[in-house]
Amino acid sequence: MSKTSKTSKERTLTDAQGRVIPVKVLQPEIVEKDATVKKTMDYALKLQERIISDKQKMIQIIEKYLNDAARRNGLEWKGNALLISFDEKFRVELRFREKIQFGIELQLAKQKIDECIKAWSADSSDNLKAIINEAFQVDKRGQLARYRIFALRRYKIKDPVWKEAMDLIDKAIMVTSTKQYVSFAVKDESGNYNKIVLNFSAL
Repeated sequence: MSKTSKTSKERTLTDAQGRVIPVKVLQPEIVEKDATVKKTMDYALKLQERIISDKQKMIQIIEKYLNDAARRNGLEWKGNALLISFDEKFRVELRFREKIQFGIELQLAKQKIDECIKAWSADSSDNLKAIINEAFQVDKRGQLARYRIFALRRYKIKDPVWKEAMDLIDKAIMVTSTKQYVSFAVKDESGNYNKIVLNFSAL
């Protein structure tokens, strides 16, 4: 009975394979390193929780002010905001960034655009053709550069097939999520705003 009690209190560590190892058979350096990592990680995880919580509290304060200001004018606040203190020393910025993906309509748009390129005469702008081809090239991660796709819509081309392609690009755009960003800055003696580094954008 006493032996079982002693065993149950024996200090152990679990390795990466899930094996429970008694501390007494491990090198002291291993045990010390494990304790150091876990102690600092405990601080880091608690700090992350606090940052997430405080970030939401600050956003709520900002949004309350914006909503109150809009309501006083019979409106509802929408969009980004830049707030500066009366002495212009502090600056708070609230931004929304949408994550955009393209639907299958984009591939159909590319086919329409290819029709245009084939139909255009040899005298058509080679530069525009190059821009079109570049717009649909993917990067090393297999992703399209959204700004190049959007840039195609700026060209005033009367070709009806081209217009159909631009309509398909509009239909292809899908907003999959919206992320909220808040940043803080303090003005230095030179009049420049220096951001307070909190890395909120990752949380």
